[in-house]
Amino acid sequence: MPVVQNTNSVPAISFQDFLQPAKTEVRPTKKKKRGKKLMTMIVLLGLIGGVGYAFRNAEPVQKLIGHQAPIAPLPDTQMVRPNVTSAEYTVTLSAVENGVPKNVTTKVQEDFVNSLGQSTVDSQSGGTFTTTQEIRTAEVLFRPGQAFGKEWSRQPRDPAAPSPFDTADFIPMVDNIIDVPLRQAAKPAKSKSEKIDGLTITSVTYVLDRARVPEIAPALYARVPWLFDVPNATTLTVEVSYDESGLIRHLFLGVDPPQPGTGVGATWVTGYLMDVTSLNAPVSIVIPLDVVDVPAGTP
Repeated sequence: MPVVQNTNSVPAISFQDFLQPAKTEVRPTKKKKRGKKLMTMIVLLGLIGGVGYAFRNAEPVQKLIGHQAPIAPLPDTQMVRPNVTSAEYTVTLSAVENGVPKNVTTKVQEDFVNSLGQSTVDSQSGGTFTTTQEIRTAEVLFRPGQAFGKEWSRQPRDPAAPSPFDTADFIPMVDNIIDVPLRQAAKPAKSKSEKIDGLTITSVTYVLDRARVPEIAPALYARVPWLFDVPNATTLTVEVSYDESGLIRHLFLGVDPPQPGTGVGATWVTGYLMDVTSLNAPVSIVIPLDVVDVPAGTP
């Protein structure tokens, strides 16, 4: 039999080797390397923690964790009303009659410099909706006038019946809502201060005992006395947002709705809402040309 010479450098494994348990090869542990990785991780975690601590009061971080900047207290002296050249805002009155909602929303555009104004009134009574519109100058009033054969009617304005929207004072200052007696008698249930479109907007919410409002918040009582006609209402909720100058940007005043069947046939106003969408920005009000002249006081 020819002799076969094994030229492979790997030693042959005998059958006896298969039967033996495998020998464990002892390798040196990389303690040094693992210790280095651990130290690197500790340093990185320290850096992350340090950066987080440094930026803990930054506005985005505070918003992320649900914290808001504390509000600045209102000054003891009356705030000076800023000059307002134009405004856009909505005012909504919410009412209930025999359980049926009745809401009136007025959208207002005002150019105070040129004595121009426009308002659109959307009314809801149950499932019925109506819309009316008017445009105002200092001298005349325009209303859609299809009944007169023209697109618009034009009538002289009655000096004895000015529109409340004619002046910028219709938008209150925060002093007109949160007066000194209210500040002394009650603390807000909620408050926050935040940046919106580059403006610092402060928001506060009060929940007041309605029976005490004439005493502790006379400015509120004088502004919306009809909210105090609603029977059975026990609380008045007040939401106010204002800018750095003190001008109101959002205002909600609401009471509990009347119980069903209360005051059959009566309409109870339960809420007042104002949202100011822009101040001192250009407004577009087009004076109608296709008009018919009608006497003053024509509906």
